[in-house]
Amino acid sequence: MYTIDKNTAEALLLERPRYPFKQMDIGDSFFLDDFRLAESARISAINYVKRHELPWRFSLRKIDKGWRIFRVH
Repeated sequence: MYTIDKNTAEALLLERPRYPFKQMDIGDSFFLDDFRLAESARISAINYVKRHELPWRFSLRKIDKGWRIFRVH
């Protein structure tokens, strides 16, 4: 018999980061302070648009202390 452990730290670490693309309107953005995470979000945005066949566009911009992902179209 197996025991199921709920909400373990290891299980939480296995979840992929979720980005708020679905909730974003044109002009909305979100901030990321790590370039590698920002680049990952940019690629995720591209894949999100392709997967859902949307006419949307996203842009990654460097700001003072990090990067912002904007929905531009």
